[in-house]
Amino acid sequence: MMDKRDIALQMSCPVTGVPKFTELSPLDRNGERIMLAANGTFLEVNRPWIRVVVQVGPSLATTVPFGELKPAVEFKAGKLPRALLQEFVEWAQNDHHVEIGAVITWDEKTGQYALLRAKSTTATADHLDYELPTLPEGVHIVVDCHSHSHGHAFFSATDDADDQHALKYAFVVGHCNTNNPSIASRLCARGVFKNLTWKI
Repeated sequence: MMDKRDIALQMSCPVTGVPKFTELSPLDRNGERIMLAANGTFLEVNRPWIRVVVQVGPSLATTVPFGELKPAVEFKAGKLPRALLQEFVEWAQNDHHVEIGAVITWDEKTGQYALLRAKSTTATADHLDYELPTLPEGVHIVVDCHSHSHGHAFFSATDDADDQHALKYAFVVGHCNTNNPSIASRLCARGVFKNLTWKI
């Protein structure tokens, strides 16, 4: 008999074989699942604001009775206001002597976006520790933002570790002491990172 803890863990992230002749229905609840396909192993994660399907492993080294699957991103929260990204860039330029952090949130009840400044616990020109704000139920972090002061925009090994288990967009602003800041952005999907080209 299987341990109750194993049952709970497998229910939280079930494993599904992708049908070969029938279309696989998208996950219709908040959660995630592993999907075995002929062309690889995929992870599907569904949240109120986004649903993603990303490849997390190669195809199995044997013949499998599964169909193929393609990566997908379904953004369900309307249009992300680029004005909020621009506002964060302006914050970073105003405080260019240190690194700063913020988040862009989405309220699933009202459909409204908001830019919230994060509380810095340590902030210098080349290091930042910050606390994400506590959000009410139904409000989700869509974009996690931080700046790199006078340095260029990039994602560090520390960023990779911090974003390893998250489902969000990440946005970095560099060269904040200039009128032409550098930008780096990516989709973080539970350890899979997809670089993006966001123009502000």
